[in-house]
Amino acid sequence: MSEKHAGKVRYTPGNLGDLLKHGWLVEIVRFLHRHYAGRSLRYADTFCGFPEYSIRDEMAERIRERFHVLNFRRLQEPFLARGRYAGSVTLAGLAAEGHLTPFLYDVNPEALASFPAGEAEALQIRSGCDILETTDPYDLIFLDPYDDIWNDCEKVLAGAAARSRNASILIFLPFRTEAQGEFLAAAIDRLGINCMQGIVKNPGGPLDGRHHFAAAFMPAASLNPGSVLGLFGELNIVTARVNALAALP
Repeated sequence: MSEKHAGKVRYTPGNLGDLLKHGWLVEIVRFLHRHYAGRSLRYADTFCGFPEYSIRDEMAERIRERFHVLNFRRLQEPFLARGRYAGSVTLAGLAAEGHLTPFLYDVNPEALASFPAGEAEALQIRSGCDILETTDPYDLIFLDPYDDIWNDCEKVLAGAAARSRNASILIFLPFRTEAQGEFLAAAIDRLGINCMQGIVKNPGGPLDGRHHFAAAFMPAASLNPGSVLGLFGELNIVTARVNALAALP
């Protein structure tokens, strides 16, 4: 999500949705880094936002003291120490131990310009979900649209499922109503998509907003099913930790 769009929706870095999607992203990239034996991962992030954001003291404290997801916390700690929060591209690079080739797009040109020249390749697409219609090889595609995607949600899911024949796909979807959450689960079932789902029910508050949060990970067809089951277990743990945090007063 771009900072421009984020400001429009009163985005607070480090909120429950960030912890779900970025907690998942870190575990997925670490898994792919091990799977591909240290070669550079081709990573497409088409709602890339900025490399890092300012974070409120109470949000940083919550991550440090109450969010018990060690890999995510370890990567965020140097940023939290200076009042910052690492964005998705930065986290992916750290999780891959520098073995990452990023391909980026964002509707906000300021977001793209915030990455130093030569660090990433800008994608020539018109919207973030257009990446699903390309044939370029990627190890991981991360889609982080906001809730305006719901009108095309099933189409995006179908496109992601087709693209997962040769790329792993991570999709993050905030939603407002129970009906939207039920629609997402039904669409995945109806399309017969092989994926891991995570849902965080947000009790609402000034820091986390009013959205609930869903993440779906579709592993590339080429990945070993047995090893992916181990990753699914790690993603389940992250989801449980975020839900536990959401339940705390």
